Amino acid sequence: NALKKLLQSNTEEDVIKASMLAFHHADNCANNDNSDFDHDTQQNVQNAIQSLCQLNGVGPATASAVLSAYCPQSFAFMDDEVIECLYEAKRGYTLKIYMMVNDRCVGIAKELNEANSDCSSGGGEVWTPADVGKALWTVATMSARKDEVSLCKVFG
Repeated sequence: NALKKLLQSNTEEDVIKASMLAFHHADNCANNDNSDFDHDTQQNVQNAIQSLCQLNGVGPATASAVLSAYCPQSFAFMDDEVIECLYEAKRGYTLKIYMMVNDRCVGIAKELNEANSDCSSGGGEVWTPADVGKALWTVATMSARKDEVSLCKVFG
């Protein structure tokens, strides 16, 4: 597999260096409560993705998988179904498309948290961009499988 060979061509030192830099940028995002996903935060999101993309065989989708696990409050996973739900043009895996999709997930998470009165009192679940992506993936997958029973359970 060509991708596997590319990934294996990265040295341990390269992986550690790129990961530490990406996590540093992600940590700069983590202190943000998503109520104000400002220019500096967006720049840190972009820098974190770009840091991991310096590794051979790693693109924005793979980088987003790592970062959504590390810092779900700032990063959604760039999954096919999430792109299809939130990006109106032809599906792609570029940094530009990731930034648009992630920004939409951040916005949806913010709206859900504002609508959930339990969140504002500190007693409820808080939505993250990663949660939004997982929810979109789940619904898209159920819909693709024509799983009407599960869709009815979700939507009543």
